[in-house]
Amino acid sequence: MITREQFFRALQTIAVPLLLAYVARLLFGDQRGHTSTRPPSLYHPLLADIDFIPRKLPVTYRPAVSELEGYERISVLQNTTGPPDTTAVIVNWSRFPNVLLIASLLCGPWLDNTIAQVFVWNNSPRTLTYEDMENTGCPRSKLRIYNAPANLLFQARFLACAQADTSFCFIQDDDYLVRPEIIQALRARIGDADAPNAIHLLPPHEHLSTSLREIHVKTPEASHVADIHTSFAWLGHGALLHRSEARQFLSLMGSLPATEDELKMADNFFTILSNRVPEVWFDQGFELGGGQAFTVGFAGDERNRNYTLRATQYLEGLTRCGRASCDAPGTDAEQGQPSPPYVTLNRLHETSRRTRAACRGSACVLETNIRLVPDGVSHIAANVSDMLTLERRNADVLGPSGEHNYLQHPPSNAVDLKTASVFRSFSHAVLGDTLALDVLADIGSAWSSVEFVWLVDRATEGILQSSTFEWSSDDVTWHAAPRGPLCYDTTREATIEDQLVPLRECSVSIPVESSAPHTPAVGRYFRVRLNENKEDRWVVAEVWLRGL
Repeated sequence: MITREQFFRALQTIAVPLLLAYVARLLFGDQRGHTSTRPPSLYHPLLADIDFIPRKLPVTYRPAVSELEGYERISVLQNTTGPPDTTAVIVNWSRFPNVLLIASLLCGPWLDNTIAQVFVWNNSPRTLTYEDMENTGCPRSKLRIYNAPANLLFQARFLACAQADTSFCFIQDDDYLVRPEIIQALRARIGDADAPNAIHLLPPHEHLSTSLREIHVKTPEASHVADIHTSFAWLGHGALLHRSEARQFLSLMGSLPATEDELKMADNFFTILSNRVPEVWFDQGFELGGGQAFTVGFAGDERNRNYTLRATQYLEGLTRCGRASCDAPGTDAEQGQPSPPYVTLNRLHETSRRTRAACRGSACVLETNIRLVPDGVSHIAANVSDMLTLERRNADVLGPSGEHNYLQHPPSNAVDLKTASVFRSFSHAVLGDTLALDVLADIGSAWSSVEFVWLVDRATEGILQSSTFEWSSDDVTWHAAPRGPLCYDTTREATIEDQLVPLRECSVSIPVESSAPHTPAVGRYFRVRLNENKEDRWVVAEVWLRGL
């Protein structure tokens, strides 16, 4: 594995467009006459060095286990084929070397079943052409470049998405690299019947902020048309949304008395004005850095706070009368029930205690109801403008130790392919705790053996022994595995508070045939459910499925 310093040196070396063009033509000849074939990419070796190209994954951490020869990690989505229906949007400003690397990843063959087009919206005054990017491996037919006449900042990504030819958009900043299997997982999840219209990837510190800012305001029915249920989440770490969301959001912003600066700071308004609590996943991202950061220091944080509060003011008006200003003439009852675009105006809200984390390596999502914060964290407030005050109050309740655990031991650590890092619950395990893998598609009947596998400490092995292992095709009807886990020593250790903790590998066999003869017992969801309270905390280094 290369170091971050080596990575940036390599990136700077190969990112100069003229040098890239010269080298590529020497090696491969002039490809500009081919519009649909995939040209070679100079970035794939670098992507392989930083572990962003699909590879064979370990099926066990036990030494020399001959009976597992032939097994593989189960990942259904990466083997599917079909027409892609997602446009990836990248906004370029001052990190063009990063944009080249990101585009190369998005145009790679591993995303042919997901990404139909890569849309580069160029906010920089330097004009871009296909020749500047031909060495990314993106064919002309898959790469779209728009040179904006002015820098529209974050508004640009919504304008690009609104113009997309596909039904879905994947959005990210130019200082982040998102793994292809996670983009596949986002697209699969958003296609579910119960899925939200947008899903956001967030690193632990941003996920915590979004969680602590979640706010619910019960408004008087006599004076308001809707209650408030919302929070704030960034899009730049990776977000997948319906194209219609971008179009409706732009329409709503156009109906508000928003200033030009507010329109440019669209990210600060997107989730808050939806009046829906956003679905956010812990990510497995990779920071690229470089260039000129937009949000720097106290001034940048203060700017974000001001625009966030401005968004809450707009939402207050919308939930009060369905319009930005409830004092304007002609906003009385004779105009009927208002129906502005994008914002949800009703008094319905379904509370979900599920926390999700994107898997690394295999396309899947870890889901759990295990609490990450204490019961004293509250999301109830008298006014939506109290959002930032509520976040500070909740942070005080969480405390330094709780914050440390949230940031250092998030659920994403249980699916990151790193045995030294762990997910650790906030407090002891309790009756009804669940932790599940959603592989996002039915695994089918091709497997002669399927095992649900855990890498845990000794105390969590005891928790697993007091649990039921289950699988389901619909997340409603669950089937219990007939036997509990078998656990073995490994040579792996995790680091928890500077202590090395030995890990055990526990596995449960999932029946591949149902009680009806020759009928496959297929499934998409695999979970463990705790049957009693325990004194110990959950400590999980890895969770995965393997099959033969």
